[in-house]
Amino acid sequence: MSDEQIAEGFGCENCWPSSPEGADAAYRALTREADLIDESHFYVTIRACSSCSQRFIGIFTEMIDWEGGDDPQYWTLLPITEVEAADLIRQGNSLTEQTLNSLGSGRRSLHRDHPKGKPPRAYWGTGILVGPHD
Repeated sequence: MSDEQIAEGFGCENCWPSSPEGADAAYRALTREADLIDESHFYVTIRACSSCSQRFIGIFTEMIDWEGGDDPQYWTLLPITEVEAADLIRQGNSLTEQTLNSLGSGRRSLHRDHPKGKPPRAYWGTGILVGPHD
């Protein structure tokens, strides 16, 4: 575990590695535990690491522009506490974007943007900002 992970208190090298590219790849191995919002262009899940049981909230948004099929897509992955996970599951599909945006203020999060006509990129940010969606 890196010094940064120890200081944060979230995840392990398997689920929350030090590079954003590594964390983006690790996201695919997380186990989906709960689907909170399941709309075609706005999807919110809780996922967990099979190694350390760290939970994450994952948010996917997409904005359809009806031109050429290369629609902009955005993902955010944020490690969450057990209390936050239980509260999010309790709220389920009644969650609002305001509630989601208030999670993890100042906490490191993974962002993956795939803008129209450009390659996707993964980078570190903080907190959550729900991306544009239909």
